[in-house]
Amino acid sequence: MDSLVLRGTAGSEHAVSEERSSTLGDLRVLVSDALATTRGLDEEECRRCRLCCLSVPSRSTRSGVEAGSIARALTGEEPFDFAWEPTHAINAINAHEHASMSKETAAEEIEQGWDRLQSVIARMRDEDWSRAVFVFGGRPRSADVVLRRIVLPHVSEHLQSLRATIPGKR
Repeated sequence: MDSLVLRGTAGSEHAVSEERSSTLGDLRVLVSDALATTRGLDEEECRRCRLCCLSVPSRSTRSGVEAGSIARALTGEEPFDFAWEPTHAINAINAHEHASMSKETAAEEIEQGWDRLQSVIARMRDEDWSRAVFVFGGRPRSADVVLRRIVLPHVSEHLQSLRATIPGKR
């Protein structure tokens, strides 16, 4: 049985929606591809990718706005107001701090981020997915929207950037 399809505590497992299950499957494939691509880098590719690529997949699954947003559905916290300026500033700090990240560390962080996201998802009930977790442009966004329209495309775009930086690894 797919561990992402049935979730909850003992005695209260529930099936996630078919669409969500598909999204999670797609996300699992992207994370696996990011891990394989990262681990498959040679030293020159790793050097070329370090600033722009290696920290990004790990950041987007480990500590990015997305995983924290989804977790808000569990805590009942008020949705936060998302703004691009602070996000860009945090991204710049992360890029600087991870400039010398090894491919092994990047892979470990991708795995840790994926584990964290799966842990949050494992605790989600159907009603949690509909809770507003952040507001952007005056519009509340649910945990489900964050997963399908933000997390999945975000990880996909960063994987595409990584592949574009290293010819022959597409």
